[in-house]
Amino acid sequence: MSSRTTIDHVLKYTGIFGGVQGLNMLISVVRNKLTTHLLGPAGIGLMGIYLAIAEFVSSSCNFGLPFTSVQRLSELFESDDRQAMERFVGVVRTWCVWTGLLGGALCVAFAPLLHTMFAGDSGSLWRPALVAPMVTATIITGGEISILKGTRRLKRVATITLLGAVVLLATTIPIYWLLGTDGILLALNLTAALTLALHLAFTLPVFPWHVSLFSRQVLRSGLPLLRTGFPYVLSAMAGSGAMMALTALLLRLGSMADVGLYRSASALMVSYAGIVFTALESDYFPRLSSVNHDPLRRNRCINQQIQVCVGLVGPFMIALAMMMPVVLHILYAPEFMVIEDMALAAVFYTFLRAITTPISYTALANGNSLLYLAMEVIYDGVMLVVVAASYSTWGLVGAGIGLSAAALFDLLLIGTCYGMHYHFRFERHTLAIIATQSTAVAAAVAACFLLPPLHKYAVCAVLLAAATAASLRLLGTDSAAIQRLAARLRRRR
Repeated sequence: MSSRTTIDHVLKYTGIFGGVQGLNMLISVVRNKLTTHLLGPAGIGLMGIYLAIAEFVSSSCNFGLPFTSVQRLSELFESDDRQAMERFVGVVRTWCVWTGLLGGALCVAFAPLLHTMFAGDSGSLWRPALVAPMVTATIITGGEISILKGTRRLKRVATITLLGAVVLLATTIPIYWLLGTDGILLALNLTAALTLALHLAFTLPVFPWHVSLFSRQVLRSGLPLLRTGFPYVLSAMAGSGAMMALTALLLRLGSMADVGLYRSASALMVSYAGIVFTALESDYFPRLSSVNHDPLRRNRCINQQIQVCVGLVGPFMIALAMMMPVVLHILYAPEFMVIEDMALAAVFYTFLRAITTPISYTALANGNSLLYLAMEVIYDGVMLVVVAASYSTWGLVGAGIGLSAAALFDLLLIGTCYGMHYHFRFERHTLAIIATQSTAVAAAVAACFLLPPLHKYAVCAVLLAAATAASLRLLGTDSAAIQRLAARLRRRR
């Protein structure tokens, strides 16, 4: 596959998932606006606690099946062996049911400990146990997602993402309106169940439901997946554990409202500004896995993904920084406007992720989960310490600075280690895009902090135009689609 064709392929699937995520964002705007009005910062903080618990337990109990099964299914899909795929899907589903039940049981068993950890939660001692249904449904859903991704049914994944946003809006808002904060657990469990049902509606026509919960042969067939995924489980535990610990620290150092404000600002950077990253797991990881034994093709694949991610994220982050007050006003209730400075300080977190994330998949694609584990554990530990220390010193804006500082550390760590292990190198073209976009983003953030509104908008508008033009020019070198668009625009002139 030529360089030009590959860039167009990356743009195509980034466009598909980014477009769907854009529609998802529009729906989320309505949901977030209503949710923040109905629950307030403290309610969002309480929801964040339950989500942190659910994420930690589900990532600890899924045994890495969502990742390891995608890789194996991708190989079976390439061989076009339908019977082997059906057998493997049965193995994945069987193990997902068992691990889902395990996750639910652990929520119940450790409910008193979790309640003690989050002493700011004024609910009953066993309230965290009510997260169990959500955890079970989430783990089983992860298996269904891996089936769609591994068999390259990416348009179905995109459709489910959009429908899931609609379901979330239709179910949560009425519950919050009627019950307020008392309806948070009900809403979370109901949406998890409906999300699972939605995924099954798309996977069952392709692979009918079949599990063998007590078949030794089926369970034994899944053991290699568990062994391969065990380091990934540890890394996921480190990540979600760090987030849960950070939530507890913010609760101790600040208040429930601060937890809600922090999660809202980080969601803005991770969820809304992370549109481009949606295509990574769905398209990029299987594609990288297919060339993991060829160093030259692997390096080319990583660099091309970085070029597209940075070329798209750079202008997007400039626009977001410039319009931050307007964005916050649209997305959140008035009480959340105080997170503007934190969100601006965290802009570099998202930008640096555009460089780091494509590189970080290399170890997983090569089956070196121990190296991936080491990188994740080191980063999570540093992130926890830096963000907590920055928050205790400078408040919420310090938390934003801490996120960006931790992301820079992660880039230096992964770039150095993967360069040594996999001979990863930035291509000259990639470095040109990174240098151009990072300079523009840094100038835009500085303008937002230092200049009055009128001057800020003028400077950022110029930077946005320059960054967009630079992205089109640099990506257009390897993209036939961009060159065709440019030619049409020239003819219209």
